[in-house]
Amino acid sequence: MRTATTWLDGVPSLDSRDLRDVQRISCTLLDRLAGDRDLLTRLVSEVLRDPERLAASRVTLLLNRLSLYQAADRGFEIRLNMNPRPGNQRVAHDHCYAFATRILTGGYVHVVRRRTNGWDGPFTGADLEPGIVTIERPGSAYTLGEAMVHQAVMEPDTVTLFVRGPRRKQRSHAAQELMPGKETWPAPAQPGEQAVESRPVTVDEYMRMRDYLIQRRLTN
Repeated sequence: MRTATTWLDGVPSLDSRDLRDVQRISCTLLDRLAGDRDLLTRLVSEVLRDPERLAASRVTLLLNRLSLYQAADRGFEIRLNMNPRPGNQRVAHDHCYAFATRILTGGYVHVVRRRTNGWDGPFTGADLEPGIVTIERPGSAYTLGEAMVHQAVMEPDTVTLFVRGPRRKQRSHAAQELMPGKETWPAPAQPGEQAVESRPVTVDEYMRMRDYLIQRRLTN
């Protein structure tokens, strides 16, 4: 299922190797969507009726997310991140894609690390040096490429808009010795299942996330 035609259908492709292009397009997109409460509400509501977006909405060891809009033909997906797990935020990691994010509520300490063992492949905490440390608050936005390693230690009420570009690497990496223990991973969706680092949301979890957004007046 696709959302009804909106201005999102006119957003240019994010399939660019120039991070400046990705930043320019992404920041305009996120700023406009953050100010379009009716469209944000519609996108959240449509997730429940779209099996593809519901399956792409996840409960992870770092936070929960809804997949709001998918544009594979233009190389991007828009997500809404929330419910961060503060005890699991310290693990340094990279991504398979360039991305941009905009903070709607809450905030966090954001640390971008410098790798000392090259720009790709696995790494440990010993391979990282301090880079840039910023305090992100509502309205803050930034863009990172797939080679960058970062940490975001979020406040409990943090909600962010997030847009990712196309996959550029086979897999992402994290400092394994800093990974949260399995006892902190999301609870299984069904009794008897194994806990995993990331799994699709259940309908009940989606409903709680939708209500969470309404209560905080981010959607109608």
